[in-house]
Amino acid sequence: MRIMKLKKLLLILTISTFIPSINAEELSIACGAVGAERQYCIDSVNQWSEKTGHTVNVLRTPDSSSERLVMYQMLLREKHDTVDVFQIDVVWPGLLGKYLLDLSKYIPKKDINAHSASLITNNTIDGRLVAMPWYVDIGLLYYRKDLLKKYDFEPPRTWEEMGKISAAIKRGEGNNELAGYLFQADNYEGLTCNVMEWFGSTGNSETINKDGVQFVTPENAQVAELIRQFLIDGISPSSLLHEREEDVRKTFQEGNAIFMRNWPYAWNLLLDSSQSAVAGKVGVTVLPGAKNGVRGAGTLGGWQLSVTRYSKHPDLAADLVNFMTSEAEQRDRLTKGYFPTRNALYQEAPSTDIEPLFAAVGQALEHSVARPANALERYYKNISRVIYTDTNGFLEDTSISGVEYLKNMEEEISRIIVNLKD
Repeated sequence: MRIMKLKKLLLILTISTFIPSINAEELSIACGAVGAERQYCIDSVNQWSEKTGHTVNVLRTPDSSSERLVMYQMLLREKHDTVDVFQIDVVWPGLLGKYLLDLSKYIPKKDINAHSASLITNNTIDGRLVAMPWYVDIGLLYYRKDLLKKYDFEPPRTWEEMGKISAAIKRGEGNNELAGYLFQADNYEGLTCNVMEWFGSTGNSETINKDGVQFVTPENAQVAELIRQFLIDGISPSSLLHEREEDVRKTFQEGNAIFMRNWPYAWNLLLDSSQSAVAGKVGVTVLPGAKNGVRGAGTLGGWQLSVTRYSKHPDLAADLVNFMTSEAEQRDRLTKGYFPTRNALYQEAPSTDIEPLFAAVGQALEHSVARPANALERYYKNISRVIYTDTNGFLEDTSISGVEYLKNMEEEISRIIVNLKD
């Protein structure tokens, strides 16, 4: 009965159209859910299939990374061989590592060493390389450069400045429906990423580790209250409390917002004149700081490709992963707005269209913040749930002060960390 429930989670789309050879095998991969990501996955595995003669099925996964993780955990705990290759979030290697193959035994060392050392370290659990970096993500600020130019504004350096610019442009446009700032405030992992950026923008880059929590500071309370004030003042719409990446991207793309926090994937979609009302009117930069002189911080994200230990074809699955993370594939994805994990590809922007995004990502990577996932291992999921649940409630409930919100969250997380030490 449980197996039947698991199978119902997977709506399989067979993507291979060529005739396999006699010795051809069939693999399955779970990847692609946000924006054009799924199609890029399909295109990549099609090329590998054409090259090798093996077929690949692409499995549909939930848009929400939290829901996708639940699906993965159910499959892996049951030692299912339905999926050979999993696309996993940068924060999951510590949580899922024991179910995943050690790819260092299958992928040449020169290919491994070509990737960002920090990502390889992130993906190495107890000496085992459980995932290969596929592409890197980082939080960025998108803005309407036409509107900023019209009202003689430069991109904001602080959160407060962004609020003032938004209010001025909204007044000037006489459009109450025009949102000032869009971000991901739904009750899910994306809100945790935003919170890390708020606190990181104060200069407090490490808020949680195995030794404890450092949330309660005047600077953290101030920036949290300022973001909530955006909702109170109408700079940010209250609907954000139930919105995620694609929700805000579509609103911004329709021309109904001035600023938006999102990942690099949004760039190409916003520039596509066939579907974007703001094509040619968008700029991108680093997120604001909490005050002048303090740089904004983008949460480090990205996706990796891993192979389950229960795959019937580990050699082929590892070869597929190595192909999809190769220089040629990452170079192609870069032209579509997905940033590479291979160091050599950052020497220069591949086209003028992507230069602004390339520059913004490069600057953001110099001051990124990481979620404490691997340090907290299996407890990270619970800690992240505390962060996004408490924050979603704080943004909606104006009776809670910033300090109260931080103290409550810190106490809940501290109790979880005590279990980690035991």
